[in-house]
Amino acid sequence: MTTSLIAQRPTVVVATMLAAAVAACSSTSTPSGLGKPDISLSADTVAGAGSLAELQQRRAAWVARGIDNYRYELRISCFCAGDIRRPVLVEVRSGAVSKVWDLETARPVADVTPYPTITGLYDKAVEMRSGGGHVSVAYDSSLGFPARLEVGTIANDAGILYYIGAVTNLGR
Repeated sequence: MTTSLIAQRPTVVVATMLAAAVAACSSTSTPSGLGKPDISLSADTVAGAGSLAELQQRRAAWVARGIDNYRYELRISCFCAGDIRRPVLVEVRSGAVSKVWDLETARPVADVTPYPTITGLYDKAVEMRSGGGHVSVAYDSSLGFPARLEVGTIANDAGILYYIGAVTNLGR
């Protein structure tokens, strides 16, 4: 019996080392939870007025939280061409979009420039409202980000509707 355990031990050691090597080679930069058809929306939101003062106040409160490294799910609705309307997972590092994944296929998106940070969403809304344009917003009640944000009027083919969900603070 001792002989069979000793004979099996190298096999177990090799199998363990192989599993560790595979785990080490897998990409740690790809988040789990990809491969789903749509974003996870916040169930607890508060309707906003969309006024300039409110948007500026909410933006300041978001910035004051100091969340510079985070991920969030985003779906854009607009009369736009291309894949921009596909649900994505946006990763923000040091306050700038660093990576974007297609939520359904789990593949990285090559061009991240169309995807804003949450602060960038506030900036778009403030800019539109400052010019007298239409802004409609509902905020996540716990973190205060805009869970639903319409900038311009999508019904008139002159706006963009953003749905934001599953905001995850990635820490420092």
